[in-house]
Amino acid sequence: RADGCVEQTGPAQAARQHDPVHTDTVTSVGALGLDLCMSGGRDKSVAVCSWRSGAVLRRFTAHEREVTKVTSAPGSSRIFSASRDRTAMMWELHGAPEPSQRFPGHELVVTGLAVSPDGSQLCTGSRDNTVCTWDVETGERLGRAAISRNLVTHLCWVPGEPYVVQTSEDKTIR
Repeated sequence: RADGCVEQTGPAQAARQHDPVHTDTVTSVGALGLDLCMSGGRDKSVAVCSWRSGAVLRRFTAHEREVTKVTSAPGSSRIFSASRDRTAMMWELHGAPEPSQRFPGHELVVTGLAVSPDGSQLCTGSRDNTVCTWDVETGERLGRAAISRNLVTHLCWVPGEPYVVQTSEDKTIR
């Protein structure tokens, strides 16, 4: 559980399963507060659900291809998604059904996604060998790093630090 509490009822507890949320493979999942989770799928959508009931509370559908990653800004209702359509998008849980911000600029699928601890910047990584940082409010690209043979697989912003950790298919962590 996100609040650190662990429930135990015996040697093994059965997994809770709900009706399918996506019409195709689920490709990414993340927590959105204590009671909500978000997921992205091959059906090009981002869904926000109650993990307790399985109820779908919101669905966002502006990506043109499979959603590869989802994440959220700490302590906010902003949701970010990355896709094979070479973009990342920002959604407001309680806002309009269209993205509140778009982050275009990669040449291949976006495979890494991380939000700064203060929620002001987004970092995206791609199979195009680049990592980009973005201003969340304006959508402006703040920086771009290109490293040969750096096929980005995952990104993680380091809490309390101005650093992003990145993994790659070249077997390195940067």
